[in-house]
Amino acid sequence: MFFKCRCCGKFVNEKPSLAEGFSELAYDDMEWLEVGQPVPPLEEHIFLRADRMPEVGERRFIRFQAPFSQNMGDRFNVLYLPALSSINGWATYPQELSGSAVVSCVFEKTISSDEFCAWIEVTVEHVVPFPELYKHYPCRKVTSLFEGCFGEYATLDFRWQNWEFYAFSVQDDFGEWQLIFTDSEGVRHLIAFCEYGRHGGVVQLGNAVTE
Repeated sequence: MFFKCRCCGKFVNEKPSLAEGFSELAYDDMEWLEVGQPVPPLEEHIFLRADRMPEVGERRFIRFQAPFSQNMGDRFNVLYLPALSSINGWATYPQELSGSAVVSCVFEKTISSDEFCAWIEVTVEHVVPFPELYKHYPCRKVTSLFEGCFGEYATLDFRWQNWEFYAFSVQDDFGEWQLIFTDSEGVRHLIAFCEYGRHGGVVQLGNAVTE
């Protein structure tokens, strides 16, 4: 299953690739339906988004769009953000970073779909809350925590408690963001990195620390 880009109208059917040094990929910018709610029509944008972290064994409904490219039975990761930050972003609701997670899912079935998006049902297999991500992946020593094409051009978008969020964009068409978590020992860990373009982006997950 894959979808058309709403901007250019072309199908986006390339499988995402893992960048060197990172451990896993996760889809971003997807919409989790609140438990117990009926699946809304595809074109509906006003509905109750999930405000509770998924649990292992649950069946959940998610609306996907490009660059999603998976088939029934596939296993994949997707970010979970609580309701407010899923709509407005972490910069507006940084307190929801601690309630965000990486969720490993199995694609069970398609509920409804068109050329641009689909509601699908998944089974939750594994959940890693964001504050635990640095423990979940092997540590990688780097000379700089800043990854990607723009590297240290990325600027601090916000800092909240143990979190730092850096971003860089060009007319909002393409750019990147990077999420850093500081542990109880004061060590800064780059745990998530995303380069995005007109067809969206997929998040690279890992655990990088400076040498």
